[in-house]
Amino acid sequence: MTDFLERVGSFTSDIGAEIVAFDSATDALFIVSGDTEVQVISLSDPSTPAPLGVVDIADFIPNIDGVNSVAVANGLVAIAISADPQTDPGFVAVADINAVLSGNLNAFEVVQVGALPDNIVFSPDGTKLLTANEGEPDEGVDPNGSISIIDISGGVASLSQYSVTTVGFEAFDGREAELRADGVRIFPDATAAQDFEPEFIAVAPDGSQAFVTLQENNALAVINLATNEVEGIVPLGLKDFSQVGLDASDRALRD
Repeated sequence: MTDFLERVGSFTSDIGAEIVAFDSATDALFIVSGDTEVQVISLSDPSTPAPLGVVDIADFIPNIDGVNSVAVANGLVAIAISADPQTDPGFVAVADINAVLSGNLNAFEVVQVGALPDNIVFSPDGTKLLTANEGEPDEGVDPNGSISIIDISGGVASLSQYSVTTVGFEAFDGREAELRADGVRIFPDATAAQDFEPEFIAVAPDGSQAFVTLQENNALAVINLATNEVEGIVPLGLKDFSQVGLDASDRALRD
């Protein structure tokens, strides 16, 4: 196999690295690992990544479980944070990147979103933030999954709880049999709103719609970002790979 990737440099973390977001204006790389800390690395010299510091979100938001996702756009960094317990509403913290790099923790504005925000993305024009609130059950509590849409068009200074719209799936409760017949996977003892667990979000290039994976349900949710409503649930279907001779090994890659 022809090599097409070249390792330029590396950084070893003591607390792990799961999700990263890079700001090309400052050459800063933000790294989260599910703990309460966000690592900041300088990639001004990619061959020698240099630690710039660690921001512990627990220093300014109490009762949190961990940081799940991070995104950057237009000079802002946004962080998705789950509460402790994770079935409680979670949080999003947003700050100007330059303020964070200067060590100013007071730069963060915090708003509340749905339970267990597991992914955060900016819209292509940077005016909106979206979180996929997974709402996983825990200790006998099963919160509804949801999508939070945050208006960030006025920058950090204008951010407040009034900027947040959280969209759930309650409109699909009572339609579980119909959804199952279409190919959507829903547990027999759960409502659609409880069982839908948003995981990742992609926003259309024109910012008109968001497409959200419902990882436990073999389906996508389509969100209208003009009305902040769920347009529909799209089942992904099934394929019988026993009929096509699927080779699940990695022989083709190794050869």
